[in-house]
Amino acid sequence: MTRLSRRTARVTPMALAALLPAARAGGAIDLALGIPQGGPAEAAVEAAVAALRSGGNQYADPAGLPELRRALAAELTAVRGVPVDAEYEITISAGATEGVLVALIAATDPGDEVLVPQPFFENHPGVVELAGAVPRFVPLTDGVWRLEAAALEAAVTPRTRAVLLNNPHNPTGRVFDRAEFDALTVVCERHDLTLITDEVYDRFVYDGHQHLSPVGDLTALRHRSVVVGSLSKTRAMSGWRLGYCLAPPDLTSALRRVHERTTLGAPHPLQRGAVAFGPTDEASVATARALFQDRRDLVCEALRRTGCTVRAPQGGWFVLAGTAALAGDSGELARRLVEDAGVLVAPGASFFAPPEAGHGWVRIALVRDRAELRTGLDRIAVHLTRTPIPPRS
Repeated sequence: MTRLSRRTARVTPMALAALLPAARAGGAIDLALGIPQGGPAEAAVEAAVAALRSGGNQYADPAGLPELRRALAAELTAVRGVPVDAEYEITISAGATEGVLVALIAATDPGDEVLVPQPFFENHPGVVELAGAVPRFVPLTDGVWRLEAAALEAAVTPRTRAVLLNNPHNPTGRVFDRAEFDALTVVCERHDLTLITDEVYDRFVYDGHQHLSPVGDLTALRHRSVVVGSLSKTRAMSGWRLGYCLAPPDLTSALRRVHERTTLGAPHPLQRGAVAFGPTDEASVATARALFQDRRDLVCEALRRTGCTVRAPQGGWFVLAGTAALAGDSGELARRLVEDAGVLVAPGASFFAPPEAGHGWVRIALVRDRAELRTGLDRIAVHLTRTPIPPRS
C-alpha cells in the first residue's frame, strides 16, 4: 500500500458520507445537509455564462476580482459599521473551507495546537490536521453550549497558536455573546493567539440575538483575527465555491501567499457572476431569516414531541437534538432512519471527539420546504414509535 502522510492518516472519513449512498439510492428526504433553497439570481447565472463565452475563463487576480472585492468591502462596511479595505483586507477564496485552511496554514506551524470548541463543525478538525496542526477540543457547556473562560484557559498549552470558532455555531446554533467573547479576548491576548472565525451564517440570527464579529463589534480582536465568510448562504451559491478571508493587511499578505499556492484563485467566471449579483438585499435576507426561524420552531416542536431534548438554535441552519432517551447510538438511529423511514439526518458522531461522545445527538437541517420538513419529521416520529432502539450495552 502506498505510504500516506501522517496528517492524511489522521483525517477520518466523514460520518455522514457513509449514509449518503443509501439515502440517494432510496430517495430519502435529506434533513442532514445545509443546502440553500432555490438558486442564485438569474442575473448572476447569465453573467457567469457570458464570462465563459466572452473569454473570461482564464486566471483572474489571485486575490480575487477587484470588482468583487470592492463590492464585498462596501457590503461589509455597511453591515458591520466599520471601514473594510478591498485592496488590503479581502481575499476571495474557493469557498469558506479553503479560506479556513489558508488561515490555519498562515497562522500555525506543524505541531502547533488550535483550540476548537466541541461540538464542532465536522470539517474543522480535519482542516486543522491537514494544515499540520493539532486540534485541542474545548467543551462547550452541555446542553446550553456556552464557551466558558475556564475551559478555554485549561485547553491552552505552550504549543497553542490559534482558535477556530464558528459563529453562529454549527451544529448547536449557539450565537456567542459579549461575555464569552470578552473571555476569549483575554485568552487570545494573554497567549498571543490568532482567532479564526467562520461566520458563514452571520446573517441568520434569530429572536433578536446579536451576531458579534472581530470586524465591527470586537475591536480588541480585529488586529489578530481572520474572518472567513461565504457567498453560499445569502446568495444561494453553495456550489460556486466562493468565499473570502477578511483580515488586517499583515495577515492578508500572508493569507494571499498561501492562497496562491493552494488554489491560486477562485473561478474567474463565477466571480463575474457574483459581481453581477450585487449586494445582498436586506429585505430578502430579513425574509429568509424569518422563514428559517419559522422552520426552526416547526422542527423543535416536532422533535420535542418525539421525546428528543432540543434547545432552539439562536442562529444558523441546524437543530442539534438530544436522542439519548430514545436511542443509545445515534449512528444506529441515523442508519435506520435512512433504511426504514427514508429520512437522512446527521449522526452526532460527526461533531464530537471521540465520535462515541456524540452517540446521543443528531443534527437536522431546518432550511427545507415546509411540507418536506413536515413529511420528514412525521416519518421520524412514526419510526421512533414503532422501532425503539435499545440503549448501548
